[in-house]
Amino acid sequence: MKVALTERFQRAAGDLDDRQRAVVFDAVMALPRALGDPHAHAGLGIRKLHASGIWEARVGLGLRLVFALQPGLLTLAAVGRHDEIRRFLRDL
Repeated sequence: MKVALTERFQRAAGDLDDRQRAVVFDAVMALPRALGDPHAHAGLGIRKLHASGIWEARVGLGLRLVFALQPGLLTLAAVGRHDEIRRFLRDL
């Protein structure tokens, strides 16, 4: 599965401290595997947020990772705290 990063995701990830970036990187690496395995899926707290194929995964305490799924492509759209993700979703 290919992984694409939006500019918004790259900016938000760049604003994180080193520890948070490492946790996000680990989650990104685990996502493709977790999507096909319900047991690994539960560990990331993956859930569908929007009918258009927008999903969320928990990344450590307080951080959320928003992504879109298409056949063979996982697009990372945003990373941030709960309120930042709510604003992102409102803007869709």
